[in-house]
Formats: sequence, structure tokens, C-alpha cells
Amino acid sequence: MNRLCTGLALTVLLAGCSSTGGLGAAADRLDNTTHHFYERLHTEPVAGHTATDAALLAEAARDFNRAVDYNPSREYLRPSFDRVAERYHHLRRQLDDRDYYYRYQRAGFEGVTDAYLDVDRAMNHAESRYHD
Repeated sequence: MNRLCTGLALTVLLAGCSSTGGLGAAADRLDNTTHHFYERLHTEPVAGHTATDAALLAEAARDFNRAVDYNPSREYLRPSFDRVAERYHHLRRQLDDRDYYYRYQRAGFEGVTDAYLDVDRAMNHAESRYHD
């Protein structure tokens, strides 16, 4: 019983750490979710420029994540984040198209949105729990 309680406490602690890890953790999650989204989207037949747009978002998220590791100053990160935001919102606008909506949801765009919003809060809202 004691081991079970210890294991549960450790699990809760680790879950809490991953959700409050600051800008670095949020950038890592965005990098991971955008690449996962692209990989899942890329496995289906490609229509239009959707796969290219997803690849550009994943590339921008990877560059941003590396920039956070290099220099976490928000002033330094602003141009890189702006590229991520531009690419994210371009894909988001495509969700208005019913065909894209279902395809994006199946590929995991909701996770990308959650991660993007965490990074946005860290970059733009000082009161955010993601603000270091």
C-alpha cells in the first residue's frame, strides 16, 4: 500500500512539473506536437498544400524551440515566435473548410493548438504560469 501511495504521489508530481515548466517546456511540447501532427497528416493522401503548410509550421516550431534553448529572452525570441504564429494561424484558418477540419482533427491539430496557446501565453502574458 505504501508503494502504491508513493507511486501515485510521484505520478502526480511529474504531471504537475510537465504542465508548469515555463517557456522551455511549452516550446518543447509545441515542437513535438507540430511534428507529430505533420507526420500523421503526411501519412494520408495529400490534397493541396496542407502537408507543406504543416511542414512549415513544424520547422518554425523546431527553430523556435532551439532559439528558446539558446536565449530565452522574449525580445530575442519575438521574430521566431512571430513565424510560428503566422504559420499556425494560416493552418487554423483552413479549419473553416470542412474537408480540412476533419483531416486536421484526425491528425491531432487540437494538441498543436493547446501547445501553441501555452507558448503564446508564455510569450505575451506576464501573469502566465509559463512565464519564467
